[in-house]
Amino acid sequence: MNSLAIIRATDILKLRSTLQEMIRAGLNFESKPKEINPAYTEKILSGTPGSSGKKYDVCALVPVVQDYDISQKKIRDIPVYSHVILFDASHKLFNDFAKLIPVLPDLILPEAYSKELNKQVDSSKHFPVYLGVFVNREVQVQTRSGSAYKGVLKNADSIGVLFEPSDNSGPVFITWHDINKIMLPKEEK
Repeated sequence: MNSLAIIRATDILKLRSTLQEMIRAGLNFESKPKEINPAYTEKILSGTPGSSGKKYDVCALVPVVQDYDISQKKIRDIPVYSHVILFDASHKLFNDFAKLIPVLPDLILPEAYSKELNKQVDSSKHFPVYLGVFVNREVQVQTRSGSAYKGVLKNADSIGVLFEPSDNSGPVFITWHDINKIMLPKEEK
């Protein structure tokens, strides 16, 4: 890994489009892009040049094989749908983010939209769900026992979710085995 890209976007489809454009431009990734919490990333990047100060809902950490100068030139020449910050090995944050790569979960991207409207979907199959859109949002979690809890989803990973109930009780970690579904409340008009 000769450079490291942090890609932040307002939605997962824009982030996916940026990754696809990077690949089309000839950039090679050393490993799969990693999912990283956008709030954490914003906190770390707040004082660095290139930080936009805008609120993003999804964020990916991408180890790039090409060196900084080549990567920067290729990124400058592509249509970018997200905010991309590139670090070279000499940058003070490079090592901090590089240490996170082995522990962060792989970014799960949604499949491309299919125009086959009559295509039947087997409901017995489980599909991966990108949970970054739920982090730091008001949700309702329904457990397998039938209990429903309202509050803020603080973090989601491959084991479960860290949930902060709205009744001001302490944070709760709920494993995926106990979760039946996670729902966004309907927005009032």
